[in-house]
Amino acid sequence: MPLRRSHKKSHHGCLQCKQRRIKCDEARPYCSPCHRKHLSCTFQSIAPRPQPAPRPTGSPHALSHTESGLPLSELELLHQWHVATARSLAHEAHLEDVVRITVPQEALTYPFLMHSILAVSALHLSFTSPTERRRSYKEAAIRHNNLSLSLCTPLLSNVTPENCHALFAFSCLTAVFAFGVQGRDGLPSAQGLIDVVEVFKMVRGVASVVQQARAWIEQGGMRQLLKIGKLRKRAAGTIYDRELCSHLQTFIEEQLQPREPCMHENVDISAVLLQAARCQLELLNVYMTMEDPNAILAWPVLLDAQFLDLLLRVEPTALIILAYYGTSLHLLFDNWWLDGWGQFIMNLTSMRHGSVGDWRIAWLVDVIQRDREYRLRTA
Repeated sequence: MPLRRSHKKSHHGCLQCKQRRIKCDEARPYCSPCHRKHLSCTFQSIAPRPQPAPRPTGSPHALSHTESGLPLSELELLHQWHVATARSLAHEAHLEDVVRITVPQEALTYPFLMHSILAVSALHLSFTSPTERRRSYKEAAIRHNNLSLSLCTPLLSNVTPENCHALFAFSCLTAVFAFGVQGRDGLPSAQGLIDVVEVFKMVRGVASVVQQARAWIEQGGMRQLLKIGKLRKRAAGTIYDRELCSHLQTFIEEQLQPREPCMHENVDISAVLLQAARCQLELLNVYMTMEDPNAILAWPVLLDAQFLDLLLRVEPTALIILAYYGTSLHLLFDNWWLDGWGQFIMNLTSMRHGSVGDWRIAWLVDVIQRDREYRLRTA
């Protein structure tokens, strides 16, 4: 019997080739299969975790070209992360190093997180750059986000003590991206409600990762990010937040207090709507007491999932509750990645109500307009 031919099998191919179950020639910075298919090979962004060493005195927090292994265009986005984007997300000085340094260091081991960082940086540039460059940055942001999602998806069902920190950071950045990529222009699209629901599901995904791995995350370098809302100072500038709370309270008392069950496919619609409105009011009150100024962002997480189905069915009262949420985002936050979301939701709910409309939505539109004029006068 002839002897079997000995051979060596490599386990070091790129992630794309592994997912496609094909042989990778491990060429750098692009393997041949990825080059032929015009795919963004993970070899272009993966590099070994750098060993602790003295950093250049001129830029204490920046990663060098050698450390990152990234081509120049991606270095531009990583530079944007270090000098601007991380600071815009952290808000507090003592969290800045976590976002600016710890997250990218984790990304050197997990390419999906690196692509997520590059996606948010490119999206930030699309908000801050001259008009003629915004489209190219937004396209780059979407490209990196798609790569991030494709690389990360297999891991979401297998959260471990090793990968939970990268998955936590990825989840947070993906939620930021989902808000930011949709809301800038404030113009409702034909798929607008689907877009809103998809963003809400993305935010719920962040909570899912935290729920699975909180004990592990609390032991790692990103544990401070779990407190980012409670450490943020209350936003300044709006004079209409208490008016909004009072108006929502009246709406609940007059329209949503417990009634006879309204059943549809074994779902009590009245109960789902009441839970959504009460939850939003409770979070607004948490904001008002300054216990957690970011509390309202948790609303999509705490909703009954059936409420999202009601939105997709264009249920009129669900749209009104969504309009209150859009107004809250407009009044309470001054983040670039939330810019336009309040107006986007208001335009969407107004359009969906059509000619019948609702006086509450008209009131909310007026509050946003008055707040905008107030800010212009006091700027």
